[in-house]
Amino acid sequence: MIKRLAIAATATLALSACAPHMNTDSSKLDEARKAIADAKAAGAESCAPKLQAEAVASYYWAAHELTEGDVHPDENASLIATAVNKANEARKACSGKPAKVEIISLEGVYFDNDSANLRQSSVATLDKAVTTLKARANIRVEVAAHTDSSGSDGYNMALSTRRAASVMDYLVAHGIDASRLSSKGYGETQPVADNTSKEGRAKNRRVELRVLK
Repeated sequence: MIKRLAIAATATLALSACAPHMNTDSSKLDEARKAIADAKAAGAESCAPKLQAEAVASYYWAAHELTEGDVHPDENASLIATAVNKANEARKACSGKPAKVEIISLEGVYFDNDSANLRQSSVATLDKAVTTLKARANIRVEVAAHTDSSGSDGYNMALSTRRAASVMDYLVAHGIDASRLSSKGYGETQPVADNTSKEGRAKNRRVELRVLK
């Protein structure tokens, strides 16, 4: 498998190096071009690199053939179809895999019991988050709040929603443009530890910033 991937990647690099001499703007390549772009957007270069490399290689080979005057229409059609099929396979292979999201942990954010009121001990962590967001002025983030499993699902979801909004309000009040922020409560749906222990429940009660693209 590694050998086949290396061959496909080598072919892709060799053909892409000749791209200025290829007819890559041909409308005949529109479907393949879109399929490859959709697969890339789905993360195919990471989760299905072999299929994506094969799709790109077929695409460039078809472009090369078109530059030659499209003297082999059947072969060109086959290459384009291969590019489309491989790209679609790559996209489908990645469709069930969640996209990786950068998480900025806000460890040290605390609230009053059963409340969205921030405790004074949270200020240092929140001020550090403000500094980070000002330094990374090009990113947008979701303030995500989580609870442990104590209480009902509905109560925990509502509590986490209020807590996420409370943290977002703090960030806005300290100079972060509200247009860069959103807030969402996840309740007890995304635990990171066992809720049967005190330590586990403490880890599950957390707030984080999720970097959005």
